[in-house]
Amino acid sequence: MAASTEPASAPPPRTLPAKVDYLFRHVHPGGRRPFTHPEVAAATGLSTGLLSALRTGKNINPTKDTLERLAGFFGVPVAFFFDDQTSDQIAAQIALAALVRDTRIAHAAARMVGLSPDSLQAVTALTEQLRRIEGLEAGESGTSTAR
Repeated sequence: MAASTEPASAPPPRTLPAKVDYLFRHVHPGGRRPFTHPEVAAATGLSTGLLSALRTGKNINPTKDTLERLAGFFGVPVAFFFDDQTSDQIAAQIALAALVRDTRIAHAAARMVGLSPDSLQAVTALTEQLRRIEGLEAGESGTSTAR
């Protein structure tokens, strides 16, 4: 699965319902809306009721098989649901994938291939200056879905 073009810069999810919801909202092919419960149910063999209960916190004790099916569908390791460090790493990868899907950002990054370390440092400094001018914080990330 690819990440959405929606910004995924919110803090990584910590609870099981937040993690399931995060995957539904942020992991889906580009150019389409997030997956629905019926779509995930059809692909995983899980019921829509179970998916809803997991996502809303009405079921916080799923079976190992259920989590393996969800992890497999969304292309994340099962550890995403249990280990906050893994969740943080996966959320960062999802956010990066969303940035790369923005064709303008991908084009700009591709144009930097082959530049010297000094030139790359200059591009970084210019980017930080532009972010300050536009009122964006240095570490903040987000994308525009406009193409």
